[in-house]
Amino acid sequence: MANYTTTSGFSDLVGSMVVTNNNVDSYTSNTQGSGTISPTGAPVTRFTVRFGSGRAYNINATANGTGFNGSANNNGPEADQQTWEATASVGEEAATQKA
Repeated sequence: MANYTTTSGFSDLVGSMVVTNNNVDSYTSNTQGSGTISPTGAPVTRFTVRFGSGRAYNINATANGTGFNGSANNNGPEADQQTWEATASVGEEAATQKA
């Protein structure tokens, strides 16, 4: 299990996610709370997240040295697309041990 900090041109996608074996376990938005991942256990390179009854966001990404980067589509009438990135985050305990 690895924790990632997520950023995007869509403010709803700024937050964090948990990934196990390259599959998304959970996604939490700083503004919308917990999201629903579909399909369940989707690969981090291609998944959809929805917050409550709001709009679904489709994520398409590739792995990079510190996480993943790609794009997000808001699946809306304008079919807007923005950047999306997930960077591996270090837990507080691990950061303390490095000091």
